[in-house]
Amino acid sequence: MGNDYRLYDLLDSPFCLKARICLSLKQVPYQRIGLTLGRRSELKRLSPLAKVPVLLANGETVADSSRIALFLEQKAPKPALIPRTVEERAWAHLIEEWADESLSFVVGFFKWLNPANRERAYELTAELAGKLPRGAILPLVRRQIVRRYAASGFVAGSLPHFEERMGENLVHLRDMLGDKPFLLGKYATLADIAVFAQLEWMSRYQEKRLLDAVPEVRTWMERLSGLDEIQQAIRGESPIRV
Repeated sequence: MGNDYRLYDLLDSPFCLKARICLSLKQVPYQRIGLTLGRRSELKRLSPLAKVPVLLANGETVADSSRIALFLEQKAPKPALIPRTVEERAWAHLIEEWADESLSFVVGFFKWLNPANRERAYELTAELAGKLPRGAILPLVRRQIVRRYAASGFVAGSLPHFEERMGENLVHLRDMLGDKPFLLGKYATLADIAVFAQLEWMSRYQEKRLLDAVPEVRTWMERLSGLDEIQQAIRGESPIRV
């Protein structure tokens, strides 16, 4: 495997964190390229959706965190993050889809539509503004996202609905874990990584208290975050100097 890996990335993105964790656990060195609004045209040339993460791997473009995970599994198969048995592999992908779609939608609401999180959201998303004035740019980003939720019928007053929904999800997650250290057994898989990335994102906001209310889930998260490789990924550091 060559060593020219570049990741277009945003620190405050659970999908980018998911990609960084896969790179870090597999000890694949990469250069991180932080996304700013000024780089969107550059990103769009690589991926029409202009969304991160996008991985440039020795000239090959891989967009989307799930595709990046599959790509890395082929290029750097150890440690395996996607189970080998058909049944476990199916469960891993189903849980990943639940995390990427359902959990992400709920946590995104907390970040952008809970007024108590607004300043924290702007602080954590400041990287996106780049050299542009943060005070002018980030409110525009927020308004775009608020309109997307409104198109689905959700406004700031929907917060209790989303809190209840997340509480139920965390109980389901607790039940799924049972007495296992990880979601599918003894070892962390892509299922754990995808869910962890969303909940680690949530832990930065007021809704961290929902996690604290389910100690079994909090313990599972601490088990993952205790790994040096995952701490590297959270900080946005390459596992090996490039």
